Amino acid sequence: MLKRISLAIVICAFSMLDSSARSGALPPDGIDWARGIIVTHGTCRVDINDRGTPVNEDGTAVISLTRGRVNAYRTARERAMERMIGLVREVRVDGDTTLSELLERSDVLQSRIVTVINDKMKSREFPVDFATSGCRAELRIGDLLPAVPYTYPGDEFPARIDAPIPTDYTGLVIDTRGLPVEPMILPSVLNEDGLEVYGRSFVDIRNVNRYGIVAYANGDEEAMKYRAAGDHPLYTVAIRAVKGCPVIADRDVRKLYSSGNTLRELKKCRVIFIIDKKLKG
Repeated sequence: MLKRISLAIVICAFSMLDSSARSGALPPDGIDWARGIIVTHGTCRVDINDRGTPVNEDGTAVISLTRGRVNAYRTARERAMERMIGLVREVRVDGDTTLSELLERSDVLQSRIVTVINDKMKSREFPVDFATSGCRAELRIGDLLPAVPYTYPGDEFPARIDAPIPTDYTGLVIDTRGLPVEPMILPSVLNEDGLEVYGRSFVDIRNVNRYGIVAYANGDEEAMKYRAAGDHPLYTVAIRAVKGCPVIADRDVRKLYSSGNTLRELKKCRVIFIIDKKLKG
C-alpha cells in the first residue's frame, strides 16, 4: 500500500513544484468546475540499465519488472500529487481570496489540506508504454471546503416588505456568460446595490455539493439537468459582476424572497451558475 503523504512533503510542494512532474507526455490537467473536480497526471519510466534489466532507483540492484513498475507508479502518483497541490493553490475561495493566499498565512490550513489530499484524492494507474507507468489523480473541489477556516452561521435571509405575491421556486439558475464571473467554492450573489442576497452566511453547509455552495454548468440544458435546479427553478441573467460574483436585478431578488419555501431551498445550496466553458489549469 502506498504510504500517506506527510505534512513536510506537502509544505515543500506548496513552495516549489518538482520539475520532474512536468516531464513526459501527459494528458491535460485542470480545474473542471462544470464537473466539480480537479484532475492531474504523472508518469514515470521503469529504471533500466545498459543490459535492458530493471534496476532500483539508484541503479545498485537488479529488480523484477513487476517491482520496477510498482516503483514507477509510486513516483508517478507523487508527481500527480505535486501537480494537484499546484492546482489546489489556484482555487478561488470567494471574491477576495484564493487558497494560495490562505495557505501563505495559515499553517493550520496547510495541515488540513494534507488531510484532504490523503483522504479524498482518488488515483488510478494507466499504462503509457511497456516501461512507463502513469497515474491519474482526481479531487472533488467541494472536498476542499472543510479545510477552509470560515464559519457558516446559517443566518436567515433578510425580510422584504416589497415582495410580490409568493411564488415557490425549487432553485436558482443564473446565466453569467459573457461576464467576468469566476468560479469559486464560496461565491456570493449580489443585488443591484452590491448587497449579498446569497452566500455562505445563509446556507446550511451540510448541503454543500461537489463544487462548493454553487454548482456550475456550461449551458442551459446542462444546468436544468442538475438535481439542484429542481423542477421549477428561477432562471435569471446576471446584469454585471463584482469581484467575480454575479449581480442580479432587484426584481429577481424580490421573487426569490417572496416565498419562504424558496428560501428554504436556497439554504440547501440549490444554486447554479451557467459560466463560459473553460478548463482552468
